[in-house]
Formats: sequence, structure tokens, C-alpha cells
Amino acid sequence: MDRLSNLPNHILSDILSFVPFKEAAKTSTLSKHWHHQWQSTRNLDFNHLYFANRDSNGDVQLQPQIFIDFVQQFIANNNSPIMDKLSLTFSQPGDFQETVEKCITFSVDRKVKHLKLDFSDPTWDENDLDGLAHPMFDLPQSFYNHQVLESVTLFSCKFDVFGFKNFGLLKSISLGWIELKVSTVKALLANCACLESLSVKSCWDMDSLSVCGKDLKLSSLVVEKCHFLDPSFEIEAPNLNYMKYCGTVVLFTVNGTSLEEADLDFGPEFECDESLGDSLYQSLNGICPTRALTVCTYMLQVIPMGEEPTGMEPRLNVTHLTLRTAMHNYEQGGIRFFLNSCPRLETLTIDIDRSRRICNEYRPPFEDKFEDLWRSSAIIFRCITQTLRKVEIKGFKGTPNEVYVMLYLVNHARVMEKLTVITSSEESNNRGPETFRSIAEQVYGFRKGSENLAIEIV
Repeated sequence: MDRLSNLPNHILSDILSFVPFKEAAKTSTLSKHWHHQWQSTRNLDFNHLYFANRDSNGDVQLQPQIFIDFVQQFIANNNSPIMDKLSLTFSQPGDFQETVEKCITFSVDRKVKHLKLDFSDPTWDENDLDGLAHPMFDLPQSFYNHQVLESVTLFSCKFDVFGFKNFGLLKSISLGWIELKVSTVKALLANCACLESLSVKSCWDMDSLSVCGKDLKLSSLVVEKCHFLDPSFEIEAPNLNYMKYCGTVVLFTVNGTSLEEADLDFGPEFECDESLGDSLYQSLNGICPTRALTVCTYMLQVIPMGEEPTGMEPRLNVTHLTLRTAMHNYEQGGIRFFLNSCPRLETLTIDIDRSRRICNEYRPPFEDKFEDLWRSSAIIFRCITQTLRKVEIKGFKGTPNEVYVMLYLVNHARVMEKLTVITSSEESNNRGPETFRSIAEQVYGFRKGSENLAIEIV
């Protein structure tokens, strides 16, 4: 018996609203009863890539007219009084401005709370923002009539920042693929009194970044792959507890915050020298204290090249450290640096991806080989013997360096309670998950420094 189809339509609408839009549309093939039921979903995702084809060479061929016809028909036939979310992704809106404006007006009429307008081109290179032509879609006046908008994403859009004064309930803003001046950011913060989350991605010609205000409610700040004319951050937001940065090396000045978690990824930086090691040291010093810290393979390679190669002074207050690493020999100095810098460390996550970039011009600050450190009993960090209780290793492939680190932790961590090893699901050098798991299981035979250690291999 088909019990699901016998549910009232409003219940089915609730269920379909929790399903991705593309998957909800597939239910139209189930039966006549379901043919139009999916159109009652309150979460709309109009994406031109859903209507694309691939040619014989595998290249994506967009079909803008077919996509626009679908959007027009859906809007014309939809009678729902309220929508929760609407996402419109369309990289060639110039010839179809009228339809796009109708879609935006539809979102206003249906009291959409979460709106995403993405007019960026998927062929754009986020690592070469200066070398692209960036046509912006000029948002119509109807956009500023939203009265219940709580979150908005605007990619490749031209907007009037002062129009945001109308968004009294707006809590989250995400901007991308636009020219973004520091004055625009300041105006957004001033006009959106309830703003809790700000994200900027692939923006260019940013003078710098200033997020300051004693009355700011901002709790989350994300900056990804932007081009800065002045690589400096000034942050003074009393409620900020999460910050993520991905880009070239910048200097952070963080004051008066309650920062709990920081995620730093300097992978897009191509330079590699001692001065950048000092800059990374200053940036790290600028965002602390923070309890949870994530660092990248670039930082593991470069930060020991500075004037302080062995650790931070004063030591960090980090209790949860995540190392995004390739487990390359060049990173062993950085791993040593952070273990030495975190004497209160309780949780260590080692996220392994061997495709992460290794600096070609790198000059190791230590002559020791990778295995020499991890096989030695001479260097035992304070956190290893006194505070470290939980370790998780992700993407384990059983390379010698991975085994050395795992052996070191199991041998010397005296209070560790849980070690979780998650083996990689990828094939590598004619070896697969079964081989990775077999190597990981060697840990059961290691001498354990903690009597209470439980080991799980996934």
C-alpha cells in the first residue's frame, strides 16, 4: 500500500520542501497523483546547469532559452502564497533581464526569507580576478521591497548598498564576484543592524577589510579568495566567534572579540620565504586567543621559516587543532611548531590530502628527516603527555609519514582516550581502501602510552 500518497497535500508539500529541488522534480514520474505535486515545494532552485548538455568532447553546452521557458512557466503556474527559499543561478542573464526581474518580483510577492541570486560565470578563474571581464547584473528596484528577508546571496550583482536599510530582519549576507570597496562593507554593517553572518568570496579591488563597531551583532565572518589592494584586516566585533579566511597572506588586527574558532587557509599564496613566515606568525598572534584553530599545509611549511621556528610566544590557548596536511616531509617542522604552541590541546584532527600544494622553493628550517622526529623519544610535547585526549586522522593511506605520526601519538600520549582512523576511499599507487585499512590495523600492536586508549578504524 502506498501510504505516502494518501497523506494530505499540505503534508506532502512539507516533505518535498525538505528534498533538494531537482530530486523533488523527479517525483513527477511516480504516478499521475505525483505529476504536479513537486511544484508545491517551498524551496525553489532555478539553476541553468540543470538544463545543460554535454557535447562529444564533454564540454558543457548551456541552453538558456529552455531554462528561461521553464522558469517563466513555473512562476506563472505557481499559486503558493509563501515560499521559504529561492535560488536563481544563471550566468547569461543579459538577454533575459525581464524574466529575471519577474523572478525577483515573485520572490518578493511570496515573502521569500532566503534568497540567492548567482549571475557569475562558472568558467571564471577565481585565481585570476584581474584578468576577467566581470559584467554585473543591475538589481531592479523591486529587490529592495523585501520585508521579511533573513539571508541573501548576491554573486555578480550590482546593488545599492543604502537600499539594505529596508531589510530590517536580514541576518546573513554573502557577496561574490563583485568589486567590493571597504566603504561598501562599512555601509552594509551600518545599514543591517541585525546582521550576524558576513561572507565575501572572489571579490576584487578591495582596499582592505575593516569590520568594526561596538554594536555589531556579527558572529561569523568568511573571506575567500579575494584580491586586496592593501593586505590587512582590522576586526573589532564584540560578538564575533567564528572566522574563516582563504587567500594570500594578510595581517590580522583583531580586538575586542570573543573569537572561539579560526580557519586559516593560505593555499593561494605562491611566494615562499622567511618574511612570509614572520607575517604568518604575526597574523596568528593577531587572531588569538581562540579555542579552535585550523591551519593549512602552506602554513605548516612556511611558519617555521620565520624568526621563531619552534613555536608561538606566548603559547596559544587552543584546545582543538586541525591540521590540513599532505603529510609531506616539508611539513614536519610546522606540525612540530603547532604541537609545541598548544600546551592545552585536547583534540587533534589530522586531515590528510596528498594533492595539497607543496612549495617548490621551500628550504626546510630543520635538517631532521620526518621519521627522525616521530621515532624519537627525545622530543615530547607537553600537550601529548598532559592534555591530549582525542585524535582523529582522516584520509589515511598508510604512507610511512602517516604511520610515524600515528605511532608517535599512540606511544607517548599518556591521557589519550580515543583514536579514530578514517581510511581513504580513493585508489593510490595501485592500492585501495582494503590495503589502507590493513596498514591502519597495525596500530593495535603498538605500545600504548595510555591505559584507557580506545582505537576505532573506519
